[in-house]
Amino acid sequence: MNSEKLQNLLLNAIDKKGISQRELAKLTGISRSTLNDILNGKIKKIKLDDLYQISIILELNLENLLEACGFKSLIKSLNTDRYAGMSDRTLKEKLDEYQQSEMNLLDWDAKKRKISEKVSRDLFSIRNRIDLSDRGGEEYSHSEIIANIDSAIEELSAVHEKYDYSKLPGNK
Repeated sequence: MNSEKLQNLLLNAIDKKGISQRELAKLTGISRSTLNDILNGKIKKIKLDDLYQISIILELNLENLLEACGFKSLIKSLNTDRYAGMSDRTLKEKLDEYQQSEMNLLDWDAKKRKISEKVSRDLFSIRNRIDLSDRGGEEYSHSEIIANIDSAIEELSAVHEKYDYSKLPGNK
């Protein structure tokens, strides 16, 4: 993030608009301390909603604010030709959609990791029970082994499912 560029953009716009930082905080719904941290470059990742509210009140181009906050690569990855000329509101909606799809992918990945970790523990347990049974410990029948392995395979089937790509932006 280019905090100096963002700071200059915001302070110039505040001055031009003739409002105080306190008024800006009130009008945007951003706490005064958060706004102060934004203006002083203390916040490394600014919320899109906050940038959007600031752009509306200060009548700034959202894309310029996004660029100053380091979102330029995000905008480029969204194919700028497709998004060129969009209103700030529409651009924010598209960016929110992109962020949501990113969260969906992360959730999907976390779900797969949890399942695979559980199945690994289950298979380790099956292996230990077989080993104990072979050493004369508690009997572990072939039918129990097969049932437990089938259960593990069934749990893994969720990991093998494809991600629902219709959740990605532009795939609706």
